Amino acid sequence: MDGLEVDPAELDCLEKVGSGCTAEVYRGTFRTVEVAIKIIEWNKSQMNPKHQIAFDREVSIMAKVDCEYLVKLLAVCSMQAPFRIITEFCSGGCCFELLHNNDHIELVWSQQLKISKDTAQAMEYLHGYSPQIIHRDLKSLNLLLAKPVESSSDVPLVKVSDFGMARMKDHAPDSDWGKMTIAAGTCHWMAPEVFSGTSYDVKVDVYSFSMIMFEVICREIPFEDEEPAKVGGMAIKGERPDLEAIPPDCPEEFSNLMIRCWAHNPAERPSFPDIVESLLQVESVISSA
Repeated sequence: MDGLEVDPAELDCLEKVGSGCTAEVYRGTFRTVEVAIKIIEWNKSQMNPKHQIAFDREVSIMAKVDCEYLVKLLAVCSMQAPFRIITEFCSGGCCFELLHNNDHIELVWSQQLKISKDTAQAMEYLHGYSPQIIHRDLKSLNLLLAKPVESSSDVPLVKVSDFGMARMKDHAPDSDWGKMTIAAGTCHWMAPEVFSGTSYDVKVDVYSFSMIMFEVICREIPFEDEEPAKVGGMAIKGERPDLEAIPPDCPEEFSNLMIRCWAHNPAERPSFPDIVESLLQVESVISSA
């Protein structure tokens, strides 16, 4: 944590802007700068070594990476529980809220493409990093908007967040790198090889990205009407979200890329450099329409 450790007294927590199983996120200030403060506290009374390792892993990854499309780490408080991770503040909230809880905001294809492309560029950076990084929990809830998107004229800037499930290749024992527990990721976005317990690679993130593309294109949650416990079995059988939800005016190149990304065989899914290239081609189609 060299150079990142700060005194909690330097932080001023304001309103809560998000929460999860093991953390709550607040808008706040740090040395007069508006920030997001992620407060991590398991058991509310004690921190065991496993949680310390998880915290250290998340921070160590965030401290190394530097990309416009990843949330930037500013500081940490790790000397006592609750631990805190201080990052840049994204005032637009998460993409999940925009896509699913703001039906009054009409999005145009150029915006939906930009959300997809920003996410893909973040993942291209992570997968291309040396040593390689797998996010393992890619979903719209972990995609933050730098600024609010309130109309069809606003240009989204998406930043991938939450590295609590991420793995960097040299930080994981060989036996751990190719295995992911059901606790890693979220059912509706998780690749079938995760549910089947087989070994996995970076292509699990590509599958999760296809579920994000479905959200962006259709403005529906993948497998929304299914019980989370059933989604894994459906994915293993090759079932995918309903293609009938795709709007008729969706560029064919856009939806076809989504289908390629959710291929059952991980080897058949494109890499993120290929995905970015395909999205640039979609961009040219949209701009010329």
